Amino acid sequence: MDVRLDMNTVFESKRDAWIVALIWVGALMCVFAASEQFDSAASLALRATMLILFGAAAAFMLWVLYAIDYTVTSEHLLIRCGPLRYRLPLAQIDSVQPSRNPLSSPAASLDRLLIKWNNERKRILISPLEKGEFLRELDRRCAQLKLEGEGLVRASAR
Repeated sequence: MDVRLDMNTVFESKRDAWIVALIWVGALMCVFAASEQFDSAASLALRATMLILFGAAAAFMLWVLYAIDYTVTSEHLLIRCGPLRYRLPLAQIDSVQPSRNPLSSPAASLDRLLIKWNNERKRILISPLEKGEFLRELDRRCAQLKLEGEGLVRASAR
């Protein structure tokens, strides 16, 4: 048995500059709105509440942006995006194909991979920084998949 298959491999998310800038602008707007509460004529309780809410919103946006990674274990693909967690059984993955679909997903780049699993009933988009290495790692661990072009497809027999 390959020793590497017992180890977890973590892949960081690729981050497009425009997505990073957009999220930072949103977070800074929240910080600015929070700082405006200091000059507000509203009650102390309302100012404190607004300060906490705007600060939490800024922290949440940055958490989601910078806490995105994909871990390949011996049996699962674990996807982490801020507080969100997904666990995909490797044996159920049907295909992994390049995509530029802009739908919301645990990906900070439009250079994405569309993963279909559970007889193609479930889908998720991810954006590993090292896309080629990510595909090779899944190819090593998923007996039902084979590299084909820029993606992985279910092989009838391997």
